[in-house]
Amino acid sequence: MKFEEIFKYTFKSLGHQIGVEARDELDFILPSMKMIGTCRADEFDFFQPFIDSGKLTIEQMNHASERYYLGKTKSGQPIFWMIDDMLEPLDAHIGDSWISDQVKAREPLLKYWSVRHCLFGLHLLYTMPSDLPISIVEHEASAVILSELFPESIWMAYATITHVVPDLLDPLEGRTVTIFPSTDDTLSNYVFFLEYRDLIRRTHLPIDLHIDPTLEDHATPSQKERGIDLVEFLKESL
Repeated sequence: MKFEEIFKYTFKSLGHQIGVEARDELDFILPSMKMIGTCRADEFDFFQPFIDSGKLTIEQMNHASERYYLGKTKSGQPIFWMIDDMLEPLDAHIGDSWISDQVKAREPLLKYWSVRHCLFGLHLLYTMPSDLPISIVEHEASAVILSELFPESIWMAYATITHVVPDLLDPLEGRTVTIFPSTDDTLSNYVFFLEYRDLIRRTHLPIDLHIDPTLEDHATPSQKERGIDLVEFLKESL
């Protein structure tokens, strides 16, 4: 996918604006809310099975899409923005790629851009009641769907297992947090998060962290072999 498919704004004149020759290291706050606004969308195919089954409505899809600032490329792929609890956009996940990687490949000026990541949906801490528990899944689309199916939690996603480091949960201090790991036929994902929970407890981070065993207890051998997540489990139960 080309960068032009996503944004109409580029960085061609950026070097002239900041005098790049004199800089040894550049650290830009990219992307921006302006960029998010250029590709906002409200209708997504991943909602369709739940709309067809009557579990969700089009209005709920539009509501969730707006709440998570979802975007869409010209080719129709969802754009999942990583926006932190200070409403600062950090990056975006599109398919198997990241906006930050595409920007760096396009603009040599940004090779030193230090990219930070956060939980997808972290910005909801700023807008939703502080007494709601936090629920975390792997996939962003799953978090968006689950936010409408089970609105009594604030749903977030870690997107990729490499993001699951101790300080990922720092903004959730004082909250009750439940992680719903995707399943697999070796229990490796579930065991990883049990060990992650123990690590968080050893750091004395004040988070009431739980690892939910629903998929390990109820998914079929075939589902475990396919490595399904909570939303896929619910979809296959419709």
